[in-house]
Amino acid sequence: MSDNELLALQEEIKTVFGRFKRPKKALITAGMPYANGPVHIGHLAGAHVPADIYARYMRMMIGKENVLFVNGTDDHGSNSEVAAKTQGISTKEFINKIHEGQKKTMSNYSISLDVYTGTSREENYEAHKNYCQDFLRTLYKNKMLDKKTTEQWYDPKLNMFLPDRFVFGSCPNEKCENQKAYSEECDVCGANYDPKELQNPKSTVSDATPVLKETDHWWLNMWKVSDQLCEWIQSRQKFWRKNVYLETINTVLPSFGFSNKDEETFKSLKEQLPSHKSRYAPGKRIVAQFESISDLEKAKKILEDAGIECALENGWAHRSITRDVSWGIPVPDDIDKDMAGKTFYVWPESLIAPIGFTMTALKEKGMNPDLWKDYWTDPESRVFQFLGQDNIFFYVLMQGAMWFGTQADVHRQPKAGELQMTDIFANYHLQIDGQKMSKSIGNFYSGDQLIEEMGYDSDQIRYFLAILSLPEKNSNFDFENFKERNAFLAGPMNAAFEKPISACHKQFDGKVPEGKLIGKTRKETYKIVQNYLRMMEKGDYSKILFAVENYARIINGLFTQHKPHDDRFDIEERKDALYSCFFILKNTMIMLHPFAPKTMDKLRQSLNLPESVFSLDELCLPIAGGHQIGEQAEYFPSVDNV
Repeated sequence: MSDNELLALQEEIKTVFGRFKRPKKALITAGMPYANGPVHIGHLAGAHVPADIYARYMRMMIGKENVLFVNGTDDHGSNSEVAAKTQGISTKEFINKIHEGQKKTMSNYSISLDVYTGTSREENYEAHKNYCQDFLRTLYKNKMLDKKTTEQWYDPKLNMFLPDRFVFGSCPNEKCENQKAYSEECDVCGANYDPKELQNPKSTVSDATPVLKETDHWWLNMWKVSDQLCEWIQSRQKFWRKNVYLETINTVLPSFGFSNKDEETFKSLKEQLPSHKSRYAPGKRIVAQFESISDLEKAKKILEDAGIECALENGWAHRSITRDVSWGIPVPDDIDKDMAGKTFYVWPESLIAPIGFTMTALKEKGMNPDLWKDYWTDPESRVFQFLGQDNIFFYVLMQGAMWFGTQADVHRQPKAGELQMTDIFANYHLQIDGQKMSKSIGNFYSGDQLIEEMGYDSDQIRYFLAILSLPEKNSNFDFENFKERNAFLAGPMNAAFEKPISACHKQFDGKVPEGKLIGKTRKETYKIVQNYLRMMEKGDYSKILFAVENYARIINGLFTQHKPHDDRFDIEERKDALYSCFFILKNTMIMLHPFAPKTMDKLRQSLNLPESVFSLDELCLPIAGGHQIGEQAEYFPSVDNV
C-alpha cells in the first residue's frame, strides 16, 4: 500500500468523523450511591464503570479540558439518619465513614472522577442547598407544585414520620400470610393498599406501634408538562436505548381507562376519536393512549357523552417532593409558612445534585463555579447520565418535568441559558452466578472484595463488566465465564501486544521499520473506526469490544503469515508486516483505553508514546518508521496469578 493510499484511508476516516457531531462540553454523571453502605459490584456494573468508560471516550473526542465527570454520595433522607441512629453515632459521622469507603472503591476501579463529593459535604453543601432552594422557588412560582394533605405513619417513640418502608405489618389480603408487609404494598402477594389498611403495624426503627398523622406536602405536577415530555422523549428515540425509550413514552403519553363492559360502544366510536392506541389492562379495563392532552380531552368528552365513564391514567404524574425528615435540604421558609420544617425529598434532590457537584468540581480546579452553565444550559453541550433500570422514571420523567418547570415558559422545549434535557443510559440488573445478589445467601460482593480479597485486577473486572449485555437484559457475573475472558486477555490479547514489541527489539534494533500497510489492514481499520464511533456514542460496549478483539487478532495473523520475527523470510515483507502490526496496535490501544485504562497506559509506555495519544484524532496515524519502542511490560495479568 503506497503512502497515497494511506492518505486516502485517512481522508475516509475524516469523512466518518464528520458524521458525528462533537459537543462543545460534556458532563457525565452516574447514579449516586446511597450513603448507607459500600459500593457493590452491581453499582459498578450498572452505573459507575459504564459512566467512566463514556467519560474517557468523551475526553478522547473533545479533550479532557472540555469534559467533567462528577459524582458523590446521596447523603440525605431517612436511610442515613436511621442507620446512624442504630449505630449510636451522629448522621454526619456515619456518612463520612461511608463516603471515604466509597471514594476508595472508585479509586480502586480507576473511576476517573473530577470530583467525588456528597450532598451534605462541607465543600459542596452551601452551593447545593442554595441551588435546590432556588429551584423550589421557581417551581412554586411557575405553579408546578400542588399542596396536598395526606396521612403518614409517625413513630411516637422517636418523634419522627416514617417513610413507607420503615413500617411493616400483616398484609390486609386475607389470602396472604405475610407478617412483614410494607406500609402500602406486599412483596409476597403483590397487593397494594392504603396505609391505614395495614394490620398490626410496627416501626422498623424503634419497634414502636406507629400512628397515622396528617401532614402537608408539595407534589410535583408532571401532567402540566406531559406534552413537552412526550416531544422530548420522541426526539431521542433513535439515540436512547430501547428500555429507556419504551418505559418513558408508554408512561407519559396521555391515557385514560374505562371498563371493558363498554368495549363495543368504544369500538363504534373509534373513527370519531383522535389518533390513539388501546390495550387491555388489569382489572377488566381498557386503556386508550393519545398523542397529546388536547387529543385526550376531545376523546374523553366523546366517550363520556356516550355514557362511558373514563378515568385519567395520571397517577405517575403526581409525586410528592417534600418530606418530614430532619436530615435534608430545608424547604425555604419564604414561600409558604405552613411548609416550615419540611425538607426536600431525597429523590428530586438527587436529580439536582450533579449541578452542585459540577460547581464543586470547577471550584476545586480553581475555576469559576458559575461555569457550570456551560455544561448544563448550552444547547451545544451534552449531559450524559448512567443509572440502573429501576431509576428511569426519576431521571427521565421527574427530572424532565423539573427542568421544564424552571423555564420562563414551561410549555416549550428549553432555550439557550435554560437547563437542557439530558441523555439517559440505563442498565438492567447484575446477577451473580444466576441469582440476584443477596448477603443472606452469600453471593453479595462489594467492589473492593474482588480486588483486595480475590486478587483480581480492576481492568480485568472493568473489561468483563463492559462485555455483559446489561443495556439489554439482566446479565450474569459468572465466575467461570469471567475466568475464560481473563484467559483470553492474558493469552491472545497479550500476544497481540507483545509480538510486535518483541520482534521490533530482536530484529530491528527496537525501532519501528519503514513500511506500508498490507493485507486487510486498511479495510478492517476503516470498518472498525466506523463501528467504534457509532457504538461508543450509544454505549454499546459489548458489541464494540468483540469487534476490537477481532481487529487485534489481525496482528497474530500477520505474524503467522509474514513472520516479521524470523530473519529467514523476505526483509521487505517482514518490515511491511511489522509496520502494519504497529499501526493496528496503536489503534487498538486507543480504542481499548476507556475500558482498561491502566493496562493501555502500560502499553502506551511500551510504545514510547505521549499521553496525548489517547485521542480519537490519533486513530489511523501510524507510528512513524524509525520510532524507538520501549520495553515490553506485563499487561493483562495471567489467570494463574489470581
